[in-house]
Amino acid sequence: MIERDNSTDIMGEIKSDRRTACIPKIMEFIRLCFILPADIDEILPPPNESSEPPQPGCAHHITSRVRRTLRRFRRHRRHRQKQVFYDIPGIAEKEKIGCDGPRIFTYNELYVASNGFCESEVLGSGGFGRVYRAVLPSDGTVVAVKCVASIANEEQIKKTFLAELAAVAQLRHRNLVRLRGWCIHDHQLLLVYDYMPNRSLDRCLFKGSFSAASANSTLGWETRRRIVSGLAAALFYLHDQLETQIIHRDVKTSNVMLDSGFNARLGDFGLARWLEHDDAESPTTRRSSSAKGDLQFRVTNTSGIGGTIGYLPPESFQGRMGGGVAATAKSDVFSFGVVALEVASGRRAVDLAYPEDQIFLLDWVRTLSDEGAGLNVGDSRLPDGSYPLSEMQQLVHIGLLCTLHDPRSRPTMKWVMDALSGSLTGKFPALPSFKAHPLYITLSTANSSTTQSFASSYFVTANTNTLFLTTTESGVDDRSSGLSQSHVKSILPVIDTPQEIPYEEIMAITDGFSDERVVAEMDFGTGYRGLLRNRYHVLVKRLGMKTCPALRSRFTIELLNLGRLRHRHLVQLRGWCTEQGEMLVVYDYLPGSLLSNLLFNQKVVLRWQNRYSIVKSLASAILYLHEEWDEQVIHKNITSSAIFLDSDMNPRLGSFALAEFLTRNEPNHRQSSVRGIFGYMSPEYMESAGEATTAADIYSFGVVVLEIVTGRMAVDFRCPEVLLVNRVHRLVATGTDLMDVVDSRLDGEFNCVELLRLVRLGIACTRSEPEQRPSVRQIISILDGNDDVLKSEAWCRLERREEWEQRNACSLSLINRIQALGIY
Repeated sequence: MIERDNSTDIMGEIKSDRRTACIPKIMEFIRLCFILPADIDEILPPPNESSEPPQPGCAHHITSRVRRTLRRFRRHRRHRQKQVFYDIPGIAEKEKIGCDGPRIFTYNELYVASNGFCESEVLGSGGFGRVYRAVLPSDGTVVAVKCVASIANEEQIKKTFLAELAAVAQLRHRNLVRLRGWCIHDHQLLLVYDYMPNRSLDRCLFKGSFSAASANSTLGWETRRRIVSGLAAALFYLHDQLETQIIHRDVKTSNVMLDSGFNARLGDFGLARWLEHDDAESPTTRRSSSAKGDLQFRVTNTSGIGGTIGYLPPESFQGRMGGGVAATAKSDVFSFGVVALEVASGRRAVDLAYPEDQIFLLDWVRTLSDEGAGLNVGDSRLPDGSYPLSEMQQLVHIGLLCTLHDPRSRPTMKWVMDALSGSLTGKFPALPSFKAHPLYITLSTANSSTTQSFASSYFVTANTNTLFLTTTESGVDDRSSGLSQSHVKSILPVIDTPQEIPYEEIMAITDGFSDERVVAEMDFGTGYRGLLRNRYHVLVKRLGMKTCPALRSRFTIELLNLGRLRHRHLVQLRGWCTEQGEMLVVYDYLPGSLLSNLLFNQKVVLRWQNRYSIVKSLASAILYLHEEWDEQVIHKNITSSAIFLDSDMNPRLGSFALAEFLTRNEPNHRQSSVRGIFGYMSPEYMESAGEATTAADIYSFGVVVLEIVTGRMAVDFRCPEVLLVNRVHRLVATGTDLMDVVDSRLDGEFNCVELLRLVRLGIACTRSEPEQRPSVRQIISILDGNDDVLKSEAWCRLERREEWEQRNACSLSLINRIQALGIY
């Protein structure tokens, strides 16, 4: 596929100027997309099938020459029999797509699955009801069914069930419990989750079916570190990587579930609240003016107290006494710190079996820290020598930093993630003397079995070991319910998960696919703008050649990929339609433009602060794809034309048609062909016949970084050095001042430190040897200012010219062939 210079592409796809005039003999191209080797003939008609003869002309001759050249190139790389796809009657794809999202279950289905909600199937219970183990009769999948207690009024529904449903239904992260669906039956509200065979962290760490001896072997040090890191990743995702910031407000060991591999999965979002990112640290929140949802409870004041004693931050009590202190992300950071100390010590956050001055774990650990005996916090059940003392000391240090009395002094979850992964350089911030800190809560001996008197109406004793805070503030009598089932259904939210959209609705929002609604001509189809349900500005991608099996396969893959991802810097899929033999995909449509349009538009200059912010945001999206989603996603098409920019210059990565989902810890999948945009594909990817690796995505990211810095295209046949990577590497090798690489249109208005950082990062990411490229976590650390990471010997050593040409011989040979065709 070839893109002309007068085109505008959407999601990395190609817009045509729709002219019917003959293509001139010498053409100018700014994008060259290759699908090698099998896919070049996917859309050819079957042999001997009647069809109109090709029209003679220069376009036909050029196309023929390109095809012959690519076929010779294919034979040179791999000797295999040509594969041809034939058009067949269309097939319905709806069974293959959309089936992975939350759905509505029938009560009978859950009743049968749980053996009539039998007592023997109870996994646990709490203030909102019981959780049952169930085996779905449809496919034998084991799930956990949370039965919410009878609801007495609409406000309580909003505080319990709706908050959890609306939150979890839209979240997709490897360290969050996944919601499979829900059910409403006779005032009962049921949530269906993935089943966690190892139950919750508190059961494994403190009690239950695991004895002390088995706990030592089951929750060894490495397992504990992985659990803490997983919990940190989940909170980082909630706080920073979604459209609206989610405050969990009930982070504790009993809400950290463990899957079959003892990986942490945070659950129970019944107390969760939403904050707009701009208002994340303000005491009150305002409703967003954008079309992010119609529910008032989505963005709400979080000053109401709720959670569990021992994990609640001290500002929560101040809020109850004086009012005005709202829950923020730093509230979750405090709770996380307590969990980290529990994991390190093997002790509960609150344990009445200890002397009064040691009942609260936090006060005890602070005392040991002041005495210089922080290592005594370590769980005595862990065998001596089973863990490095430095790692125990670091975990305790992180836990104490997270639980500092002043919320402003606590780190962010991003810092915590970097600290746990070892991405930080230098020493951690020093701990203060806790002698000047107030105690977490002062308990009198006479009243230690209940709570402090000033808040006795808000606290109850759950058992002999743990004190819990009631999660509702109003005295609700559950015995009398004034809500009908129809009323409960009427206040349920519309969950914004990708779903099938009726053909009639798509026809209506596109005015019957009118020319006035056309946004762009795309490869194999057309894009139309529309307003979905009077709320969402969307782009409807209508694919042509509806009977081509290869195209239908890509259509399904793209839906599956985007429909299962949720991140603030990824294009959001809204839905699809396969009625009337159509293949329609509906995306969010951002009012801004593509990064490529702004970078290479001579009339517009993208400011430096926007450029640097775009690079950081793109790295965050790649981290989610590579390490934080349920599976590992190799995008394979990271280009400046695949990145949307909204009106605030916030980027979103799209174009997932080529992406691959890889099961973690299994060998990489090898495709039968190379697919991607020439100039962004790494040399080893072109040589390995399409083996998907994270290093290949890092290379593409590096090319985009160099485009952002230089304002030049990755491939430009008008320049002597066609490849931007080639040009930058040559300039650096010859000792050219890196300041000369920057886009001249910036006219010196840039940050010199950030400029040098991005140039060096771009060079490191585009090194020929994949092993010498940084990981995405290292990239994020570098972008945060950790320049010491860039001082690695492998990254400082320049590639010799002959080494570079040898590793990139495939690309250089292809350039020579293209230039022989007269394309510049």
